[in-house]
Amino acid sequence: MRQLKIFARLAVAASLALGAAVALAQTGGFPTKPIRIIVPYPAGGATDVAARMLGPRLQEELGQPIVVENRPGAGGNIAMNAVAQSVPDGHTLAMTLTGMLSINPVIYKKAGFDSADFTPVARVSLAPLLLVVPEKSPYKNVQELLAAGKSAGKNGMAYGSAGAGGLSHLASESINSHAGGNFTHVPYKGGAPLVQALMANEVAWGLLGTGDARSFVQAGKLKAIGVLRNGRSELWPEIATLPEQGLAGGVDFDVWFGVVAPAKTPKAVVALLNQKIALIVSEPAFRKRLNELGGVAPATGNTTEAFTDVINRELAVLPTAAKEAGLQLD
Repeated sequence: MRQLKIFARLAVAASLALGAAVALAQTGGFPTKPIRIIVPYPAGGATDVAARMLGPRLQEELGQPIVVENRPGAGGNIAMNAVAQSVPDGHTLAMTLTGMLSINPVIYKKAGFDSADFTPVARVSLAPLLLVVPEKSPYKNVQELLAAGKSAGKNGMAYGSAGAGGLSHLASESINSHAGGNFTHVPYKGGAPLVQALMANEVAWGLLGTGDARSFVQAGKLKAIGVLRNGRSELWPEIATLPEQGLAGGVDFDVWFGVVAPAKTPKAVVALLNQKIALIVSEPAFRKRLNELGGVAPATGNTTEAFTDVINRELAVLPTAAKEAGLQLD
C-alpha cells in the first residue's frame, strides 16, 4: 500500500512536470527578454500608476524586467500605434483605458489603428469618473455649474479633459449639452496635467478618474460635485450621481485600466500573461493599494473573454455616441 501511494505521488509530480513543460513549449519559453508596458499618457496619471503598480509583481512572476515606457501625444495614438506595430510576441504591451480602442479610431482621421489590432489580456483597475471643480469654485453642485455656463454665453467658460477624443472628452460634451454647448473644451495630455490646470483655475471643471482625483479631493485641493454613473460609487458614496442631480442619460462607464497585446500574439502567451495579471490583481495587498489610490479590482472573473466582452460592449455604444456628439479630430 505504501508503495502504491509513493507511485501515485510520483505519477502526479510527473504529470505536473509534463504539463509545465508543455505550457513552456507552447509559449516558446516566454518571456525571453525584458517586457515593455507602453503607457499613452505622461508619468503620474492614473494609467501610468496602474502600470507601475503592476510592474514589480509581474516582474517577480515572469522572471524578466518590466519596463514602463511613457509615450504621450495625439490622444494616445502614438503609443497605441507603437504597440500595434510591434512584434506580436508578448514582449511589448500597452496599459490602456476605456475608450481608447472604441473612440479614437472613430474620431481621429488618422488614428492609425483600430480595436482589431489588439488582443485583450486583463483588466487591472476600475474607477468612476468624477466631475471636479477647483478648490475655491463657487459651485456646489452640477446644476449651479450648468447655470453659470449658460449665463456666461458661448465660449464664456472653459472645461478641461484628459485628452481630445477620450472618454472624459466625450462624457464632458454630454454634460456640456445641458449648458447649451456654451463651455469651451481645453484638452490636456492626461489626468495629471488636467489636475494641475484645475488647481491653477485654468478651467472651470473637468472629469477625472478617481485615480487622478482622489488624493487632491481628500486634501481639499479640488472639489468633486458629481459622479458619472447611474448608481453611487462604493468609493464615493457621499457624492451624488449626475442623474440624481437632474442630468438624465449620458455615459455610464467606469473607467477601466487594462493590458492589451498586439493582435496575433500567441494564445498561450496571452493566457500566461492573463493568468499572472489576474493573480496579482486578486491579491489583498494589491487590492488594498488600489482602493487607497481610488480604484477597485475587477469584481468578476478577470479572463481574456470577460475583457473582450467589455470592449465589445463599448464598441456597440461609444463610437455612435462620438459621432452623434460631432467629435472629429485631425
